[in-house]
Amino acid sequence: MSFKVVRHEHPNILVVNRQTYETYRFTVGEDVASTQDGPRSDLREAHRTAMAFLARSERARAPR
Repeated sequence: MSFKVVRHEHPNILVVNRQTYETYRFTVGEDVASTQDGPRSDLREAHRTAMAFLARSERARAPR
């Protein structure tokens, strides 16, 4: 499956499944926690996509 972050407005990250167009919302806090129910496998992949997005964002903001 293919997931993509479609919006990041702190504290929310929206991830869409490109095959089914289902959207998953995660809230950024001490850790990223799901605020929507869904199939476990999809939710796990969407969560992984959100975490990767956050990691890339942090690396881009880090001073060099």
